[in-house]
Amino acid sequence: MKKILIVDDSVSIANAMRRALESLGYEVETLNESATFFDGRVTAFDPDLLILDINMPRFDGFYVLEMAKKINTCPRAKFLMCSTKIFEQDLNRARSLGADDSLIKPFNAAELTAKVSALIGPP
Repeated sequence: MKKILIVDDSVSIANAMRRALESLGYEVETLNESATFFDGRVTAFDPDLLILDINMPRFDGFYVLEMAKKINTCPRAKFLMCSTKIFEQDLNRARSLGADDSLIKPFNAAELTAKVSALIGPP
């Protein structure tokens, strides 16, 4: 079974994503504080995909992505960046840091699941 970690400070968005992805058979975990990304749980979970909110307090999604790549937290994982507003400069920055795709919130379940499936395949 494919594993997905959602890092988003919005509990309601994270839960909506979780429900949509679990209904398809993915194993999903969530973190609602970006600072907890580095406490060892992510490495233990070993996700196939990380969905990172760009705009979070303390550490934004760009920082989490950059550090995850730098310290090789999830070497085989794909990264999907999401935000309520993504500008071309944000997309360019995310790509340069190693993001594989992006998603604008609010999202619809069909778009989310299509992007996830394209990145990591079926559950």
